[in-house]
Amino acid sequence: MKKLAIGLLAITLTVCLAVPAMADFHPYASLRLITGWYDVDEEDTGLIDTTDDLFWELGNFSRFGAKFSSGDLSGHVEFGIKGDGRGANDTYDRLLYGTWKFGGGSLMIGQNYTPYTFISSQIAPRLDLDTNASRGGTDRDIDGENYFIGYGCLWDSRQPQIKVKLDNGFYVALIQPEADNEAGIAARINNVLGAGTVAAGDIDVDETIPKICVGYEFKTESLMLNPGFAFNTYEAEVDAAGLDDEDINCWLLYLNGRVALGPATIQGSLHYGQNLGDFGLWSREDAAYAQLEVDGDVEDSDCYGGYVQVAFPIDPATITLGVGYTQSENDEMYVFDQITGLAIRDDDEDEQMSYFIQAKYPVCDNFWVVPEFSYYDHMDDAAGQDEPTSWFAGLMWRMDF
Repeated sequence: MKKLAIGLLAITLTVCLAVPAMADFHPYASLRLITGWYDVDEEDTGLIDTTDDLFWELGNFSRFGAKFSSGDLSGHVEFGIKGDGRGANDTYDRLLYGTWKFGGGSLMIGQNYTPYTFISSQIAPRLDLDTNASRGGTDRDIDGENYFIGYGCLWDSRQPQIKVKLDNGFYVALIQPEADNEAGIAARINNVLGAGTVAAGDIDVDETIPKICVGYEFKTESLMLNPGFAFNTYEAEVDAAGLDDEDINCWLLYLNGRVALGPATIQGSLHYGQNLGDFGLWSREDAAYAQLEVDGDVEDSDCYGGYVQVAFPIDPATITLGVGYTQSENDEMYVFDQITGLAIRDDDEDEQMSYFIQAKYPVCDNFWVVPEFSYYDHMDDAAGQDEPTSWFAGLMWRMDF
């Protein structure tokens, strides 16, 4: 993957440098090193694993790329660098899209951020814990800048899509669809009907239409509002006695916004939806996925959340405070009990919350140091069990070239 990405970038640069002089070509890069300490405390959950360690890594969001424009066409290619050093760094594709400007709007084709993506300023690495055996068992995921992903920020990564945006602010996007794999569907069925009822080989997952998103973006010098709606669906065909094929439908209502009030800037995002785990949003708990009732019917999950942050200058730095929250609930939720090792039924809300405070200090032009403290509280799961808490205290060193 690393050699492929570097090869693609080399080809892109060669083509762009070969265009006529009238074309605009702007290469760039951003170096982001995250240094600090993190702590994951699982003692209150009945587990004994508690981690307190140094985090000293090149941020997964370090990047290099180029922008190109000529007449009505423009393009953008961007690659990221991730890894823990020691020769293990890798390169991955982040953005690769082109835009055609036509009378009254624009057409964008390629891999880009989805329209509902609206990240916060949080820079702490993600410290998620997945302790539900139905989705792969205990796993600690520590990397990158989190931006409240899973704690109020909507994020399904950068996706291949076709998007038409009109000059009046209305837009529609057809996006690569999202679906759980066969093993995930089988695990959900077995949680309800008993272990061994079906195997991954008994399931066939079909996607027939792209993810659809429609919305409107309103902008002035001091105000931005972006409401919208998105829909995703797929079918799980079950080849097992007594079980029917089922459609899993997911939808999302969202409102992103930013307002400048004097020197302060308030930014936030709100959302409400159905089966947002199946929709593809990262870091949602298991209660955000559709579940199967004993008769095989689909029981949809209700999900909502959001975040708000306030940024204000204290010369020469910018201070930002933020808080994010998500909640998911399903009446037929089965949860893996960490103590007994059994799947138990419960329909409590599964909640998680995060907050941070940071200061963005400019050392010189295009060089910032960002100290931050972030706290993650996974609160209670759908069975009412207390989940781990974690925190990060450190700095991000950022240079833009």
